[in-house]
Amino acid sequence: MQVVVRWVMVLGLTLTGVAGTVHASEDGGWQPLEFHPVLEIWKGERRMVLRSGESELRRFPVVLGRAPHYPKEVRGDMRTPVGRYYISEKHVSRFHRFLGISYPNVEDAERGYGRGLIDPAQWADIFVANWRGVMPPPHTRLGGKVGIHGFGGRPYLPIDWTEGCVAISNEDVEYLYAVTPLGTPVIIHE
Repeated sequence: MQVVVRWVMVLGLTLTGVAGTVHASEDGGWQPLEFHPVLEIWKGERRMVLRSGESELRRFPVVLGRAPHYPKEVRGDMRTPVGRYYISEKHVSRFHRFLGISYPNVEDAERGYGRGLIDPAQWADIFVANWRGVMPPPHTRLGGKVGIHGFGGRPYLPIDWTEGCVAISNEDVEYLYAVTPLGTPVIIHE
């Protein structure tokens, strides 16, 4: 009977998206596993992976900004950024759910400052926001408000249509919204 109960619990955890967060202990009880989610995106492959440690938990096909072959440089360039970020905000949006990432990060600010796109005060505001783990200011020439969101009311189309965000199905973004806390690392590769 205990075996049946365990399998029902595992099935329930899998269906609710919490699989991998508990394991059976030696005494037959359940022990929580450490869950440290990381999102990793490969733009060239149009793929995102949710992992915890070395364990891959789930894969997602993605749609990118309209100019996907280059990293984001300025507001309105329709490019998806490349670099190390974190989830800095979460809210309901016209694209179902939105997980904002911390673009621009300090490296983006360094490049922008070096090119004369932002001034020292804007560089400092971006640096402090990243140091504090909050949303960087989105109103500089570098842009902002980049994130992971659903398709909204759109069907899946195998074309890049966002303004620089990463789009996944509404069901997938609902799952990520539930399991990834603020501060979750987001690594975006070319």
